[in-house]
Amino acid sequence: MNIDLKQYINNKKVLSGRDNGIELRKKLEIEKIEKENELIEISIPKDVYALNSSYFLGWLGKSVRKLGKEKFEQKYLFKCNEIIKLNIEDGINDALNNVDVLGG
Repeated sequence: MNIDLKQYINNKKVLSGRDNGIELRKKLEIEKIEKENELIEISIPKDVYALNSSYFLGWLGKSVRKLGKEKFEQKYLFKCNEIIKLNIEDGINDALNNVDVLGG
């Protein structure tokens, strides 16, 4: 399954806010596509220069905790710039370290 975030983020350059991440999770129907797809490829536009941990936790924190790091990284492939890859890695670590104390 291929997802291009360009159609969901309205030309934003910074993806932030837990509620925005939760909203994206609902729009993409993450639970459904996780069950239906072995691999989920997500393209994040090259001009996005920040994906905050709170956004990532709202969007994919549940998935990281459910799958664990190794299975999450096997299931999700992110096509993005190097900065966003680092932001995603931070988000994965935050999800696993229970930084996500507000739920989501």
